[in-house]
Amino acid sequence: MTFKKPTKPICQSCAISLENPDDKGTQADGTLSNDYCGDCFETGRFTEPEISIKEMIELTVASTSKSRNMTLEEAKNYLEFLLPTLKRWR
Repeated sequence: MTFKKPTKPICQSCAISLENPDDKGTQADGTLSNDYCGDCFETGRFTEPEISIKEMIELTVASTSKSRNMTLEEAKNYLEFLLPTLKRWR
């Protein structure tokens, strides 16, 4: 299976969609973050600053599988392809 990076805005930590402003995290000044979701980023800080990319993949594989209609193995492979390209993990 060949994977492509999403063209729509996604969290630069966990890769969930950021199309809905309610899903966006907040900067230190309270403004919405265009880069991170509320699960990953609040008031200018990562909610889990010590999490590794491997742990993030494990944490998000089930939801990615469901939202993208993939098997768990496909979702894991997709996240292994995508997450290293995101701002948090570069």
